[in-house]
Amino acid sequence: MSCQKTIDSDSRFCKYCGARVVSTKKSKINNDKLVSIFQNVCDTLCLNSEYTEQEFEDEFSRFKSYENRDISDNEYYRLLVDIIFYSGFKASTVDKYLDVIHSHFEDYEIVAKYNLDQVEEIKNDKNMIQNKAKIDACIRNAVRIKKIVEKYGSFKKYIDSFKPNSSDECLFKLKKSLEKNFSFIGGTTAYHFMTDIGLNVLKPDRVILRIFYRLGLIDNEEDLFSAVKVGRLFSRATKLPIRYIDIIFVSYGQLNQEKMECICSEKNPKCLKCGVKNYCNYYIGSVL
Repeated sequence: MSCQKTIDSDSRFCKYCGARVVSTKKSKINNDKLVSIFQNVCDTLCLNSEYTEQEFEDEFSRFKSYENRDISDNEYYRLLVDIIFYSGFKASTVDKYLDVIHSHFEDYEIVAKYNLDQVEEIKNDKNMIQNKAKIDACIRNAVRIKKIVEKYGSFKKYIDSFKPNSSDECLFKLKKSLEKNFSFIGGTTAYHFMTDIGLNVLKPDRVILRIFYRLGLIDNEEDLFSAVKVGRLFSRATKLPIRYIDIIFVSYGQLNQEKMECICSEKNPKCLKCGVKNYCNYYIGSVL
């Protein structure tokens, strides 16, 4: 159906396709609804993949053990390096360079001592992603981690000092500290780092924001913190780790995946295949 020419008080145009959306207000959130949404997303994702049910479970089960992992100081640094290079770049592009990236930024204590000649050598490496800002950020972050470890005894003790899983306020304080201390870490990337180190938070990237907004779970696609809180509600309702919640929703709306079909894409989503279309403002608006 073609879009209307005017927008009345009860509707608006979807920014993706121009279809009329009935309501932009957040829908009521309760545990039964969240469990139903997540289960239907999982079922739809598996059904539209090349995996059997057991293969699907095996593929994603590793994301159920991210919390309470023992992470070394150097592993924290490696995660920061990866997040910096993936930020703003296609994952498939960065994947090709990971071995080279890790060879240059393998140990934060070594990187913190790089001299100007060594830095220039990295920047001129033809096999390296030649983004000087990201390279400089990785070097500065090595220095910062070294100072934090010297002050707290370990990077984990620095993280634990905020008691980030005790309240939203404590989590937000940690986020602000990460943004203040580390280059290229801010907004989504700060949450990305907290997700990868096993904290009870998902990464509110464009895919997560798009899906949560379409489902009426957040007011707009810029409200990162509301998306994080909704992710935590999903985790609590389903009794599943937040990292598992994160990867399932990301897989539901991410293009160019091996063995899985993207259902909730930004443009031309496959609404007829979607198991949660009855909750979706995008779908409801498009059929009215």
